[in-house]
Amino acid sequence: MSDKRKIMEYSILNDKKEGVAMDIVTNDEYIGDSRLAEWYFKSRDGYELDSFSLGYFLKDLGDFVVVKTIDLNGALDTVTAFLKSDILEIRYETAYTDMLNSYIEQNMESNLYDPYHLMNQWDIFNANTIQQVLLNCFEAEKVISVCILEGEYVEHGKIVLLTDNVMTLNESEYLADLNEHENCNTTIRISKTTEINFLSKNNHLYEQYLLKKPESNNK
Repeated sequence: MSDKRKIMEYSILNDKKEGVAMDIVTNDEYIGDSRLAEWYFKSRDGYELDSFSLGYFLKDLGDFVVVKTIDLNGALDTVTAFLKSDILEIRYETAYTDMLNSYIEQNMESNLYDPYHLMNQWDIFNANTIQQVLLNCFEAEKVISVCILEGEYVEHGKIVLLTDNVMTLNESEYLADLNEHENCNTTIRISKTTEINFLSKNNHLYEQYLLKKPESNNK
């Protein structure tokens, strides 16, 4: 059983025992709400315990909403755009969010909440449309991650082709670094993506790895 599932089962049990008054939102009322929330999605098996993301609303981008996601230890994990039409439900004031709020406060006090300064990077890439944010990532050669509607696979890499409607990542180079089978880079329709990680701890670490690779291998 995963740590997340154990914590969620404990939290749900406490919600029932203590009669926690969860605030549940199923429409766009989350826009502008600064509280920590559990975000559930249609494409992630609905209400399965492992299916949600924990995070804060950050920005409205038309068909997408940008969220600061939080990891199991209460640290900033990603800055991610979620497809609005894929959002099933958002829950505030749960036993789990209450516990993670405590973790987040402790991390902030110890300067461990955002050790890789993702929010400082977001200030550079921030824009008012999804296309402009992606263009900023393309120009800066940022490594991003993309989930596709009705797909289980997450694509990673730098954007090598970008139009108003589609993008292509250098997925084959990313897989080559992992010594995995090299698939051809595929074109992704932006409207068919459910999740785009503009910034993440994992991708930041991979970018630092690329900077340290011998130049002959880093192309």
